[in-house]
Amino acid sequence: ASDALVTDYSSLMFDYANLDRPIVLHADDWEAYEAARGTYFDVRAFPPGAVARSEDELVDIFATGHWAGSRSAQLRRAFRERFCAFDDGRAAERVVRHVVLGERGGLPSVVPLEERHPVPGGAPLPDRVPFSGLQRSPQL
Repeated sequence: ASDALVTDYSSLMFDYANLDRPIVLHADDWEAYEAARGTYFDVRAFPPGAVARSEDELVDIFATGHWAGSRSAQLRRAFRERFCAFDDGRAAERVVRHVVLGERGGLPSVVPLEERHPVPGGAPLPDRVPFSGLQRSPQL
């Protein structure tokens, strides 16, 4: 288990959002990535949490606690509402029952986001370095 996800443009952010845990987007090369690969939408406009545009900003997000703050929680909630509305653990069942088996009624209804209870994160470990004590590695 992890307390947070630090990602670039990986689709993992969509799956991880279902856990309702902090997500930090490291978008230090957005323009180059968008030009080379293309995107479906500007994830910086609808981020799943805090956005770092440089390594310094990434360190600052963790050092200040912004990664787990109320603004990050608001962004995550909006992201989940937009992209995870049907990811309630029964989406595949509904598709198979409707498309493959031809069932038209009696399909499981979608569980609203506010009623879902993701797996809780692990308990903090006593030997973890507190984020307030983070220092930039000389190797970076």
